[in-house]
Amino acid sequence: MSHVFTRTGDDGNTYCNLLKTRVPKDHPIIELIGTLDEANSFIGLARSFIPSYMSDVGNDLKDLQYLTFRIGFHVSGINSLKEEDVKKLEELADKYYGKAPLKNFILPAGPQPSAALHVARTIVRRAERDLIKASRVYKFDDIVFKTINRLSSVLFAMAVYISKEMGYPEEPVSFR
Repeated sequence: MSHVFTRTGDDGNTYCNLLKTRVPKDHPIIELIGTLDEANSFIGLARSFIPSYMSDVGNDLKDLQYLTFRIGFHVSGINSLKEEDVKKLEELADKYYGKAPLKNFILPAGPQPSAALHVARTIVRRAERDLIKASRVYKFDDIVFKTINRLSSVLFAMAVYISKEMGYPEEPVSFR
């Protein structure tokens, strides 16, 4: 019988493929990979809330989940990102934002899929900060910085679009 557990991390260490050695589980690269996993899970949560009439959005979210895995592979030492990924993210952001442009800052809320995407977006932003920390230990390709930055933009644009499409009003933030 095979098991889900290996017991190899019971001492608080794990293998880091990028560095080809075991490191503490709070190592910056491991933190980054964990944050990407968390973001991917919230994208999946948002996807589970997408109504059937928005299957194109669900398909785009599925693609973003695969991309988030590839970002994780990339920061693990397996080159898996290309400039085309950045371009596709820019096109997606423009596509969704073009259907629901904003005139104000808004509260991150809305229907369940939008709210979950706002959480995913903030987790991707944390992953971006984790990437900066990890880059003090290891020099990453510029492509990963671009990709992760664009991913958060797409998630924001999709969250705003979904709210509008599902009939939720914007909740503008006032500075007065």
